[in-house]
Amino acid sequence: MASRDWIEIESFEAVDDIGVFDRPDIPRVEAILSGAPEREWQQFFAVRARALEQNQPGLRMEILADRLGFHTRASHIEETCRLVNDAVQGTNHDYAAQKAAEERRIADRDAEVRELMSRVKEINSDWPPERGAE
Repeated sequence: MASRDWIEIESFEAVDDIGVFDRPDIPRVEAILSGAPEREWQQFFAVRARALEQNQPGLRMEILADRLGFHTRASHIEETCRLVNDAVQGTNHDYAAQKAAEERRIADRDAEVRELMSRVKEINSDWPPERGAE
């Protein structure tokens, strides 16, 4: 798997929205990612994120470019950061497994094509077949 497919959380930043008039009740944190995940990776992440959000009422995660945003209270920040990191790492593993399975399918198909070509060459070497006596 290419290194750009493996996403890490490099750091977390609290969003300073002091003085912003229309803000949510719960403060926002952004995880700074090691790169902007591709759409396919994000689809795997969405599955993990929805499962985590169902187990953690009030937690909502969204990826915007190279940042993963979520809301949490200061008293829960360490636990929430660990949960978010686990979701990212789990996504990496899910995505890597899917990519490996895809590569195996391609290799299997390529082997079958090579075998098919070999068998067609054998058929062609004795073509056309001899016709029986009429």
